[in-house]
Amino acid sequence: MEPIRVAFLWHQHQPYYKENGEYLLPWVRLHGVKDYWDMVRILDDYPKIKQTFNLAPSLILQIMDYVENKAEDKILKLTKKKVEELTEDDKFEILKNFFMANFDRMIKPYPRYLELFNKRSGFSYTAEKYEEISSNFTEQDWLDLQVWYNLVWVGEYSKYDEPFKKFFEKGRNFTEEEKEILIKGHYEILSRIIPKHIEAQERGQIEVSVSPFYHPILPLLCDSSVAKISSPNIKLPARKFTHPEDADAQIKKAIELYTEIFGKKPNGMWPSEGSISEEVLNLMSENEIKWTASDEEVLLKSLAFENDDMKNINRIKIYKPYRFKTPFGEIKIVFRDRILSDLIGFVYSSWSPDDSAYDFVNRILKIRDEIIKNEGEEALKHSLISVILDGENCWEYYQSDGKDFLRTLYWIISNDERIETVKLNDFLENTKTIDLKKIHPGSWINANFNIWIGHEEDNRAWDLLKQTRDFLVRESLKGKHSEEKIKRAWEEIYIAEGSDWCWWFGDEHITAQADEFDLLFRKHLIRVYEILETEPPIELLHPIKRKFVKFFIVEPKKFIYPVIDGSRTRNFEWEGAGYYDTAQIGTAMHQVSAMVKRIYFGFNEEKFFIRVDTSRNLTEKHRIEIHFIEPCEIRIEFNHEGFSVRKIGKIKKQEIFEIKYAFEEIFEFAINRKTLCASDETLKVKFHIHVYEDHKAIEKWPKDESIVVNLKNKAQ
Repeated sequence: MEPIRVAFLWHQHQPYYKENGEYLLPWVRLHGVKDYWDMVRILDDYPKIKQTFNLAPSLILQIMDYVENKAEDKILKLTKKKVEELTEDDKFEILKNFFMANFDRMIKPYPRYLELFNKRSGFSYTAEKYEEISSNFTEQDWLDLQVWYNLVWVGEYSKYDEPFKKFFEKGRNFTEEEKEILIKGHYEILSRIIPKHIEAQERGQIEVSVSPFYHPILPLLCDSSVAKISSPNIKLPARKFTHPEDADAQIKKAIELYTEIFGKKPNGMWPSEGSISEEVLNLMSENEIKWTASDEEVLLKSLAFENDDMKNINRIKIYKPYRFKTPFGEIKIVFRDRILSDLIGFVYSSWSPDDSAYDFVNRILKIRDEIIKNEGEEALKHSLISVILDGENCWEYYQSDGKDFLRTLYWIISNDERIETVKLNDFLENTKTIDLKKIHPGSWINANFNIWIGHEEDNRAWDLLKQTRDFLVRESLKGKHSEEKIKRAWEEIYIAEGSDWCWWFGDEHITAQADEFDLLFRKHLIRVYEILETEPPIELLHPIKRKFVKFFIVEPKKFIYPVIDGSRTRNFEWEGAGYYDTAQIGTAMHQVSAMVKRIYFGFNEEKFFIRVDTSRNLTEKHRIEIHFIEPCEIRIEFNHEGFSVRKIGKIKKQEIFEIKYAFEEIFEFAINRKTLCASDETLKVKFHIHVYEDHKAIEKWPKDESIVVNLKNKAQ
């Protein structure tokens, strides 16, 4: 029986957080302790599972710094400080930062940590409440909080070993000595990460690939105007950025570090954010990179250059390996299955480990059957399902940090002769490939570059980068600076070219740490001027990012009177409604395939309305639940056949039938304000929604909060 080959590529990456000798953010250390070690360690138990791990050089560099130089981050310094030495500023930062973890999986399960969370006023904590709340914390509270925040980031494969096991069991009343032992344990886990990848690669179970050094968007470095191809109406920065030599330098630096660590050159390169263009593929090939990868939509749009009609391109084509011929030879390319990748990244965390693992395998087998049906079993020899996603960011949403899911998944695959996992280079060296004559320039997010360029904030960042780079070039030509200074200044430019700064600029993503990302970007540019003993321009001293909001909500502007018919064509009826954009999920990942795109809400004198716009049509498989929290609690579940009331509070049951809804192309809903207990005196309505598919919860919006709608002061 011919198996279907499956390639997992876990992309491990963190931006360069170091500034003035200290890491401003702790994510290299915390994800290292929780994820980077565990993800490769688990394979010891499943020798038949072969995988590819992509390690970004900026991550490798920082892990090595922690291990070799005992580097520290801001959170670690606050942790190490003895309680009696904590200043008010320290305590303010601890209350702000020491609950940055998934509530359901990393706070709620631990009674003492949950107790401290509630003592902080939970999610309702604000800076204005600091003085009132901090005075209630005892010295033991502060010490236990220092320990617990670092303890919950200990991964599944370490938490049952000493000293961590006894700390979890003890739970409270930790000592300064125990805190020191915990920190030492963090460093010990970090020291195993790189050697474990070396060992697993040498024994043949994994392949380690690499990204451009500081994770830049290579096509934009080569020519920023390439963004116009995928988004013709995009507004580009004032200063055009065309520096393929920088893209080449980022590739060469990555290969150099990889060779130093692993003793040989890498075969593959996952381009930052899956971003490719023909010019980038030429550079990779020139630097002897054998394979790369991107997203399925990039492939489909590349094929459309030849077919002129994407609708007639069978999606089964994403399961073939391709090659692109360059002046320096050919480079092979695979394209990820976005649905399978996003299921792991965004959906399965709310399912049971067994249900999600079996669902994933069944989807793989359906693809196998589809290939056999269309092309015959022989075609399986040259077919590949590529599952590519970030290897750290999703697991904190999973039970047991995702290990129960992965254990079940790896066990099923190991015992099913119809599926074989492969390392990418092994597969590509021994299979037929299909010629791609044209490459659509794009990333793994919507096959364009709009996340990183086009928004006013993004464009300002690119203009400042270009201005600083031009300054460095002019100074270099003067010959008055030492070679060592010029080299240091270029390193700051390369860091500032990383993708992560513009990821958080613009409206697409939000984070509570937006100020830190903004500061880090500008600091690296400022350092160029400081190294060359020149006063930096005043604009580098001002923030790029506008003020952080928890999530993106537009308030209703006037009364609305929509017809509830489920049609996408009557948008004008919702003019003046408020809305919530699901793209604003405040995460380092981006869910391209989310079912829900936007939630509209509004009201008039008598009714309250909700509309859910979806990325694809609702089917009989889908259900939507609206959960009203205030002014009275009501939970109603809808599908194509009808609705059911799951919970009622404060109102009589028969009153719930004063509703109207449409479950067609989109979901629309109207409820009488009296049914909702929303009288003229009511100040607000608070709700969230759940989406189900095949009886499984696939999305909740907002993820951790509720939408709150102010009912006062709205007029026609």
